Amino acid sequence: MRSIYCCILLLFITALCFAQPGPDVGVSGIVKPKNKTVKPAKIKYQYHNGAALLKSGLILNGKFKYVQPKSIEVPQFIYVETGTKTKKLVALSMIEKLILEGAEKGITSRSDSTEFVWIDKYRDLYRKVRGGGIELYDNSRVVDERYEYLTDYIFLAGKKDLGYKLIRKLSDIEMMMTDRPYFIESAKTTNRYETQDFRVIVYLVDLYNDPDPMRALKWDDMTIVLKNRQLLYGKGFIQPLDLRNEYIESTSAYVHFHDGKDFRLLTSRDIMDIIVGDETMLGGVYSIANKYFYGKKWSYQGAEYAIVQRLTNSNNYFFKSRSIAEGVVVLTKMGETYIKPADEAELRKIYLDYLRSSSSASQ
Repeated sequence: MRSIYCCILLLFITALCFAQPGPDVGVSGIVKPKNKTVKPAKIKYQYHNGAALLKSGLILNGKFKYVQPKSIEVPQFIYVETGTKTKKLVALSMIEKLILEGAEKGITSRSDSTEFVWIDKYRDLYRKVRGGGIELYDNSRVVDERYEYLTDYIFLAGKKDLGYKLIRKLSDIEMMMTDRPYFIESAKTTNRYETQDFRVIVYLVDLYNDPDPMRALKWDDMTIVLKNRQLLYGKGFIQPLDLRNEYIESTSAYVHFHDGKDFRLLTSRDIMDIIVGDETMLGGVYSIANKYFYGKKWSYQGAEYAIVQRLTNSNNYFFKSRSIAEGVVVLTKMGETYIKPADEAELRKIYLDYLRSSSSASQ
């Protein structure tokens, strides 16, 4: 009898063990972590007038509304043909191209409409974010609907003869910019090469695609004298000084330059002189970080100073300050290098007051 009880108890324990969900073990034998459930984004999709080109060649004109799929359902659009009230379902996999009225401001490639394109390599319909030499796409279905966040976001880049590529960070797009090295070089010298900020990627692609980028950048008129005596004329921007070695390890100073046709990245190793307007910039070495810089000459009470722009946390992609006052630092010469004087904060205030008074007098 005792042995019977033992057998029953053993069977009960075995059944209990099988009833418990065990760890997910992959083919390698390694226990895989459980997938965390991500709360889907709540977006109230609306009807939008537009036209769809199907893979069959058929063109549909009317109103389209995206239907958010549940579980394993195939994503679809509800379609109402122009002049009718009949609703039909069109699977995304049937669509070659779809253009709908309305656009997410500042995000999509068009200002008044949104274009979706089927990309066969990734087996889905993608929203066109940027057009031009390099095209950008994402998997959002938003036209102009409001939302708080997106889940499972996918970002793609495409270029003629190179196809499409999944983009997770800026360096992933390097292969599409090899014909114009400046863009990746500038990303490296501004510590953005590995950034995962899609806004930075879009910004760089916009510069790459823009036939007249100075409309947005508004750099200074600049003449550069190279050490080989070559003269360069165009628009330029002196990259601010990294006072604390927080962003850039290189000791060189960098100048971003546009000659009217394309960009160049120049360093203090290449440059003899920089002339902005009618003023020749002062070059020197900041001793604490051992970094070369370019700044404006400033005289005060018989002493000579260098007025330099430094990097701040609020700088944009090119570390360009939002105002003249932001990031200004006053340096004084000590031997062969420059340092911040003990009264630097007071000198900076005096210099900024001088700028404001000069600006008011010229108006």
